Amino acid sequence: MKTLVSVYAGSPKNYAFEPVFNGQSAFARVVEWINYLSTQPELQLHGGVIFTIPEYKDVMEEGAKQCQVPLTVLTGDFTSVSSFLAALDSHKGDCTSIIHSRYSCPFYDGQLTKELFNFHHKYAAEYTFAEGWPEGLAPVVVNGSTVSILKTLSETKDFGSVGRDVFFDVIRSDINSFEVETLMAPEDMRQYRLDFSCHSKEGQVACAKLFQAILEDVGSAESPEFAHALTANNLASKAIFMPSVLRTVPAFYNVQISAACPGTCSYCPYPKAYETAFHHSPSEAPEKNPQCFMKLEQFKALVPAMAELSGEAVVSLSLWGEPLAHPDFIGFVEAVLAQPGLSVLIETDGSLVTEELSQKIRSVVNSAPPRTNGHPPIMWIVSLDSQNQQMYQAMRGTGSESWPISHDKAQTAFQILHRDFPGASYVQFVRTKTNEEQLEDFYRSRKDCGGLIIQKYDNFLYCMPDLQVADLSPVLRNPCWHQRRDLVILVDGKVPLCREFLFTEYYGNVFSQSLKEIWQNGQSMPFMDECEQCDEYYTFNF
Repeated sequence: MKTLVSVYAGSPKNYAFEPVFNGQSAFARVVEWINYLSTQPELQLHGGVIFTIPEYKDVMEEGAKQCQVPLTVLTGDFTSVSSFLAALDSHKGDCTSIIHSRYSCPFYDGQLTKELFNFHHKYAAEYTFAEGWPEGLAPVVVNGSTVSILKTLSETKDFGSVGRDVFFDVIRSDINSFEVETLMAPEDMRQYRLDFSCHSKEGQVACAKLFQAILEDVGSAESPEFAHALTANNLASKAIFMPSVLRTVPAFYNVQISAACPGTCSYCPYPKAYETAFHHSPSEAPEKNPQCFMKLEQFKALVPAMAELSGEAVVSLSLWGEPLAHPDFIGFVEAVLAQPGLSVLIETDGSLVTEELSQKIRSVVNSAPPRTNGHPPIMWIVSLDSQNQQMYQAMRGTGSESWPISHDKAQTAFQILHRDFPGASYVQFVRTKTNEEQLEDFYRSRKDCGGLIIQKYDNFLYCMPDLQVADLSPVLRNPCWHQRRDLVILVDGKVPLCREFLFTEYYGNVFSQSLKEIWQNGQSMPFMDECEQCDEYYTFNF
């Protein structure tokens, strides 16, 4: 029984090659893991194959020289599932088992790999994976013969690009035909959504912080306790109590570029909060508020700092107010898309969406460089919340005389955007006690069209009525996703604690301080008394 180790390195990201682990890179640590596997008799590791892009050929070949089993380096375009499976099938030879890994995971646990491998063969599985541990601590095991079957299946339809679950992405298309086994962790830690791979800057920072903490605990990488400290169970149990690992770099920038909106949405706290602060309706903001719109030049100076700090992120231009009301809206989209690691998110009521605007944005997207963050260049969410005008009016009002909104306008807007941005346009239904009766019809009428979001109701620290239909919060409170991943920026550059604090509790201003400084200030951000009342801590933005 021969085993092959497969290493996928088909992504044009170089975080895995930076020596942030006491002088080692993530890829160098993957090579160390392979060397450990080669010393385990039960695995019968015959050799390995690395699938990489031409840019990484030299570094991969250098790594292969450090390996105690022969590693074949294949260069080419293996980004599609079909091309990867075809290449793996042609190079697996007579190996009966394949241990598949990624080049960017510095914490692969050799003992856990052995346990997974033995579990796979004990239950005569065709595909086996570990569940409950953070991502990046265990590989997957797949039979050589199963790879041949999956290769044939991948030729029948487009399974997209290679992801971390590349084999299962094909298996689940005919799930009952395969014997799949799952090795469960002693404690389920999926709710923390940790990913210990250096596939992104966020992941690299988390891995480096955790490694450094382990090193400080044991004193030296040569210490006998060091290897034990790097086991999957120990890493996971330590990480969930480390703020520097849980909160790395922003993944979601929620930016208010426009203070103006129709101002009649019944479930939104913004109109009342705005009127209290500025003494007029947000529908009147363009005429009465000199700071109604963020200056494009200020934003253009800010965007490169976002890319430098985060590497990859989503930038929403829709925090409070209708972003399409900004006279320079297209310029904001262009500024974000000039950075390959950033994508744009637009939430709109649809009242200002036109054929002309959509085509202009389509042109901007087509001219932008390809994204490196795994998201489309631009994503659209149209707030609909209803099946007809009567319910739409109950939920969102009719707008103002100068700025009317309606169900038909929102519906037409979605049709335009869905046509021009397929796979990246959504209608949203915020579920409340008011419109709950229409939820099933709304879902059934749209589920086959794609682009559907059912959003939970947010009472904004109980400043809004209790309209929540169901309590979805976990039994135990997790660390707040939004404090971990979001950076909220108001139109004047002020940064509140989070979206729930509309015009209070600021801890910086992006137009007078660096983003990095502000984000570091937030590391010691206090857990406010109001946070205990918040129902948003378990929701997740990208």
